[in-house]
Formats: sequence, C-alpha cells, structure tokens
Amino acid sequence: MLVGAGPTGIEMASAIAILVRNTLRSEFRRIDPALARIVLVDMGKRVLGSFSEKLSSAAKKRLEELGVEVLLGRGDEQVDEAGVIMAGERIASNTVIWTAGVSPSPAARWLKAESDRAGRVRVQNDLTVPGHPGIFVVGDTASFDQDGKPPHSRKPAPGPFRYFDKGAMAVVGKGFAVLQSGRVDVSAFLAWLAWAAVHLEFLAQSSLRVSVFMQWEQTRPAGPDGEVAFILRRCDRHGMSQP
Repeated sequence: MLVGAGPTGIEMASAIAILVRNTLRSEFRRIDPALARIVLVDMGKRVLGSFSEKLSSAAKKRLEELGVEVLLGRGDEQVDEAGVIMAGERIASNTVIWTAGVSPSPAARWLKAESDRAGRVRVQNDLTVPGHPGIFVVGDTASFDQDGKPPHSRKPAPGPFRYFDKGAMAVVGKGFAVLQSGRVDVSAFLAWLAWAAVHLEFLAQSSLRVSVFMQWEQTRPAGPDGEVAFILRRCDRHGMSQP
C-alpha cells in the first residue's frame, strides 16, 4: 500500500506494478504475482492534484491498467503493522509506503508568523516575513502566492521575487509519462520521451549522458521490466544463483 498520490506515489506505484506483473512472473517462479495487491490511496479527489484534470485522469487510467487500485477521497486515520485504517475501514497490508510528503519546518511557530494550511511561512514578494524585514524564508519552509496560486517552487532573488514555472513531469511506468508546461498538456509515450531528454540534459557531464543512454538501450529489449531483469541476469553471470 502507498499513501499519497502525488508524483512520488504514482511513480513508485507504477514501478512496483511493473515489477510484480513482469519481473516476478519471469524471474521468481515460486511467487504468484496474482496474490500481490497494490493499493494507492490519497485524501484528494484525484491523483497528481497539482496537474491538470486531463493529465490526472490519464495517469489514473494508466495506473489502473497496470493493476494498481486507486482509492481517492480517503484520509488515513491510523497506520500500524497490520495495515491502514481509512474512513473506519481497515485495509490489510504488510508493507505501507508513505509517499504523501512530510511536515514542514516549524519555523512559523518560532517566528509567530502567519502560515498556510500545511504550516509553511507566508512570505512577501521579496521573501521576507511580514513585519520582519530582516528575516527571509525560502524553500520548502516558505509559502508564496503568485498570480493567485502557489508556484511549484521558489528561490531567493534580488528585488521582488517572481518564479518562472518551467512545468512539471511525472512518470507512470516505463514508456508512459505526463507533462504539463504552461498551456501544454502531453501524456503517454511522447511525454516519456520528453522526460528522458530532460533527464539526460540535466546530467552534469557528457560522459554520464552517454553512459545512461547506453544503459537504457541495453535494458530496453528486455521490456518494461528490463532494468530489474538486466541486473538479475548480470548477477547470475557473476556466479549468483537465480531465486
């Protein structure tokens, strides 16, 4: 079970689903993949709440195609060794993965400053705390509304602060992603290609770009589970017995 259907939650849920559906079936003959149940829960009304409804729906549909159960509009009341209790109902699970994020710094309480619903310090357009011109708050501790809505992230800048939103991406299994940038909404394989290109571009060295690209090419023929299967086969060639 995974709690939290943001980018981290949907990416991890889809990766686990592909591992269960493909790799376990071919590499672990004593494990019955049909016994595995992957549940993704979130108290919001849709997955990827910061994305457009179109991309959110595409991501949810893809998750369900991979075999992930998506439960929305339910907040967790209790997490223990037996699973999760949500809306008075217990969902049994031996493994619970928290992907809903963490609490922000309690700086708002220290400063006795106004905070948003999540507890982040509300700042002015120069990133100072109202009434405290000598105190600047940045990063995940700060909350700043721009054009009536919070930007995806924030950074210090001289003069009035203005964030340039380059967009957001999330991968939902190999070969499928969602991309939102300005008025552009793209999903499926084309968005995954864009994600791959951005991933390679932001690697620090050209040699790393080539190395990562070659690794992708080596695992691609093996199918969606190629990366895990490739690692297992490589270990086997070094004398390790298969499960």
